[in-house]
Amino acid sequence: MGAALFVRDSRHVMPTQAGRALLPSARRALAAADEGRDAVAGVRGVLRGQLHVGAIQTLGAIDLPALLAGFRRAHPGVTIRLSHDAASVLASAAADAQLDIAFIDGPTDPARLTRVEIGHDDMVLAVPHGDPLAERASIGLGDPALRERDFVDYRADSALRAQIDVACVAAGLARRTFCEAQNMQYLAELVQHGLGISVLPPMSVRSVTAQVSTIPITPPLRRDIGAVVAATRPPTGAAQALLDLLAPAAALGEARARSVRDLIGACQPAGKRRERHQGIEISRNFSSRCPV
Repeated sequence: MGAALFVRDSRHVMPTQAGRALLPSARRALAAADEGRDAVAGVRGVLRGQLHVGAIQTLGAIDLPALLAGFRRAHPGVTIRLSHDAASVLASAAADAQLDIAFIDGPTDPARLTRVEIGHDDMVLAVPHGDPLAERASIGLGDPALRERDFVDYRADSALRAQIDVACVAAGLARRTFCEAQNMQYLAELVQHGLGISVLPPMSVRSVTAQVSTIPITPPLRRDIGAVVAATRPPTGAAQALLDLLAPAAALGEARARSVRDLIGACQPAGKRRERHQGIEISRNFSSRCPV
């Protein structure tokens, strides 16, 4: 290289300035060598190496754990690394080949990312059981009843939050955000304990359906879910194999999402007349009926 890359003393080996400058290129070279080895193995029908996957927190349109389990059974020589972050962060990482594939919502740049549409979620308004709004069959974001309510919202840097903000502005709702959280599950639990109401994907409230009512939003506020890979190079062999599994998995995921939406819609406080299934009675702070 024409320059010293490391300096040594009796106890440590440290990179020089030249060594630090070389490091990103060295990492890319090693990654390219690994990809080449994996590509040759793929031609022989045997995938090896790593699959780096990124995903937003809720994917109602697809059952990602089931998809990855199916991938693992088909390709046991591939190890999987899964990370979660905001859609914008995941999109950037996929475009820069730091992730092999990412599952995100929101818009994407076709010059940097190739996108495969998977499905969609229709957002719901989540309120505690016993809330006057829980009686509604549906609600619009411009409804006057929402103007004086406190909201708990998802992280401000997320594509979902941006979509909700735009829809609220268009409906004339200047909502009062009392609390923000980076975890969908926490948001649902905050609603459960009465800190506020929230616009959420249906899947995010599945663990608190006995304590939280969900109201469909009209007109529908739809979140599109897609899988993205870098547009500037072909997908890795492992990423392509995962993409090949997506179509049947997305169909199963949409059916699963519908079943969850049905379950959520059927879980209502005792005494309501909107039950759609025969249920059993559950007591948590108040009587409620929820089909199981």
